Amino acid sequence: MKPNIRITTWLAIALICAVATPAWSQFHPGQEKLLAKEAARKDAQRNLLENIKGLRIDAATTVRDFVTQSDQINTAMMEHLRGSRVVPGSETWDGEVYRMEMEVTLQQVRAAIEQIQRTYPSGRTYVTENMTTLNQEVVIRAQGQGTTRSASMPGAGVPQQAPPAYGGTAAIVPRQVFPGWENVTAQGRMLAERAAKVDGMRKLAERIRGIRIDANTTVRDFVTQADIINGRLEAYMKGARQIGPTRFLPDQTCEMDLEVTIQDVVKWLQEIQEWVVHPPTPFNPPFAYPIRTYQVERIMDFGPPREIRETGSGTVRGDTIRGAPPGGSSMMPPPPGPGMPAWATGGVSAKGSGVPREGETGTAAKLNAERAAELDARRNLMEKLQGVQIDAQTTVRDFMTQNDQVRARVGGLMQGADISEPKYLEDGSVEVMASLPLEKVYRAMQEAGGMPGVGGQPPAVRAQPVQ
Repeated sequence: MKPNIRITTWLAIALICAVATPAWSQFHPGQEKLLAKEAARKDAQRNLLENIKGLRIDAATTVRDFVTQSDQINTAMMEHLRGSRVVPGSETWDGEVYRMEMEVTLQQVRAAIEQIQRTYPSGRTYVTENMTTLNQEVVIRAQGQGTTRSASMPGAGVPQQAPPAYGGTAAIVPRQVFPGWENVTAQGRMLAERAAKVDGMRKLAERIRGIRIDANTTVRDFVTQADIINGRLEAYMKGARQIGPTRFLPDQTCEMDLEVTIQDVVKWLQEIQEWVVHPPTPFNPPFAYPIRTYQVERIMDFGPPREIRETGSGTVRGDTIRGAPPGGSSMMPPPPGPGMPAWATGGVSAKGSGVPREGETGTAAKLNAERAAELDARRNLMEKLQGVQIDAQTTVRDFMTQNDQVRARVGGLMQGADISEPKYLEDGSVEVMASLPLEKVYRAMQEAGGMPGVGGQPPAVRAQPVQ
């Protein structure tokens, strides 16, 4: 009898678990708020780490030089930032998104560096006593935001406008619903905003590379001497400032204005050059050829703009739209414009993967893996784009084959494709998504003479399919 009783007991427990599982899978609204708050805290800590990386330790070294020595040091600094203080009155909650601002003092950063150096001794010991005179910032702040679990689910219905108040220090604020974004999850808005920031930083970097150092040299000539220099500039670009709020447009794209001053650029280039010529630790692998140095301060002789500003754009992923089918397109098709064919109202997307170069570690490895993933995503996006059917007999590839101008214009669109935030995998590889609205492709083909002006009818001379 005992074996039968034991079996019956286990069957009863299994039945109870099966019945209770749906209830366990739904979080209480108060729990949702706590999860969103924790996500916002982690996001603020990550942003705070990026901000303190620009602080100077001594005349030739920044905190970035210190934390990029090893993954252990970087992780230890992140652990110290978990004790950062939440700015009073900065917490808000609208039922979907929790926002907060965190701060850390310069003295706390200095103490963290000294503690980490004792725990993880390296080849060089940094003296932090001059940090208070070399840095104007006494308190460093950063914002973070997090979303709820249910608000991130595409199949969920449109949430209620009045969020429940379950105690805490967060101020209850009305949820912002932008026209055209009613069915986009909170996570979708956050991802689109991050994509806009990445796009803006990329455009800023291109503008900076075109600045003249002297009559025959641009910043591009300096940074392209080695990948490690170019990666260093991209790391500095994360310090670009956002000007004004993010704009959420009715077509489910968002725009963000980013700005850096020319003084920032000169300071960055001087620090990069000093870091290359007199590295805090030997490069591994070492440079295969000598690096040419420049008088970076001569940039001011050519009258560059005082502020360099660019606008980044991001779009909504299909899997963050409520009610969208799983695995759908990464873009919500807009309504067809006047004279626009049906095929041009959608979008294409493709995934790209990248791995670090052999022997690389730390920040340089991540940057090169991200760059490789972006290049792979653009190549895959072009393959998908070429297979788009214009009509029953013709694809985009056919038009590109028959018309050089169409091929050049469509190829140029690849550089303007939206690139998602990188996803870091356990094996060290990186994945990104590249996406492009087909309306841009249609307009580019139309301007190149490969499409009709109106009506979306086939061109007078049909491009022949490639055999």
